[in-house]
Amino acid sequence: MNDFRINHIRNKGEIVSLYDLLLKFMARIYMSTNGKYPALEWLKPKEKPDPKKKNFLKDFKNKYGPFLRWRLTEELDEIYLAFDKDRLIGVIALNHKLEGKKIPWVPKEYMKRNDVGFIELFAVDPEYRGQGIGRLLFLKALKRLEELGKRPCVVTFTNLEAVAFYEKMGGKKEKEYGEYILYCF
Repeated sequence: MNDFRINHIRNKGEIVSLYDLLLKFMARIYMSTNGKYPALEWLKPKEKPDPKKKNFLKDFKNKYGPFLRWRLTEELDEIYLAFDKDRLIGVIALNHKLEGKKIPWVPKEYMKRNDVGFIELFAVDPEYRGQGIGRLLFLKALKRLEELGKRPCVVTFTNLEAVAFYEKMGGKKEKEYGEYILYCF
């Protein structure tokens, strides 16, 4: 593994300021996964941005941008960013202050619990996959939630390659509902 840098950000203002950087990064992830992640599940298939079109970035920003802004301002409590020099190559976020939040993909009964925290917004640049970046970010997220006295959980889609990763990392499937799977560690 190269000499990568990990930044851990807990300040809400700093998290919100990451919007442009994360929007471009998530657009790269969306293109590399052929639109599987981020899933943009609230859109109909014909409305989803087409990575092959000339105006893709503008279309992606219009459709994913408001959701990303909501995540940064209302949902996420901490975020880890992996960099190779100045290039963002990985991200993972934590959601552990659940009281009063409304997160539609998290089962309601888990939103009422004080003993769990959620790993969110997990992605690694396709050019850096297989180099241990995802594992490193994930281990940091697990450790941080454990430090906070929270049982780490993650909600994913049934059709993502992340399912195998979560199982490899020791995740146990707790619940399958609709297109989602809840794993806890």
